[in-house]
Amino acid sequence: MRFAVLFFLISILTSCGNCESTDCDNGDCDGRACVCEDGYVGQSCDSQAKPNAIRITRVELNELPDKPFESRVWDDDTSTARANLPDVMLQVRLGTSQDLTFTSIERFPDTEARAFVFERNMDFKIENVFPELRLTVADLDIPKPTPIYSIIVSGYYNPVNGFPEMITRKDENGAEYTLYLEYDH
Repeated sequence: MRFAVLFFLISILTSCGNCESTDCDNGDCDGRACVCEDGYVGQSCDSQAKPNAIRITRVELNELPDKPFESRVWDDDTSTARANLPDVMLQVRLGTSQDLTFTSIERFPDTEARAFVFERNMDFKIENVFPELRLTVADLDIPKPTPIYSIIVSGYYNPVNGFPEMITRKDENGAEYTLYLEYDH
């Protein structure tokens, strides 16, 4: 009788917390509990945890409007026909701050292009709070870069849509941007 009671209690205790009967939405069952993937928490791994930081590893800009580029003298040196074209670089600011978070090392000298990829040395983090980003295409002139076109990026982190590796959107002028993202949990 004692053996039967002891066996019954052990079987009840070992079945408590058993995830065999529970779906582990974003994780795997180890026989006793759900083991959640990075970024997910909860008994069945069904809640998205806010990342500690988001890292932007690449920015692609396409379909930039011609208007900001037209009818401007970009360089003091106008000795060649191409000298009037912008020397494009990327600057990134957080929210309304004037402080630069990132300046690209990629340069597109005297370019007629309206599509750009920035990825070399791009790995920068945005930590804790995830404010709007201002992506500014600038003409690299001395003494400081001159802004050509800015794109406001918001909603790159959403607490319910998982952790997308890339986000592509268009702004009100039809300029398209793609951000490549990684998450630190």
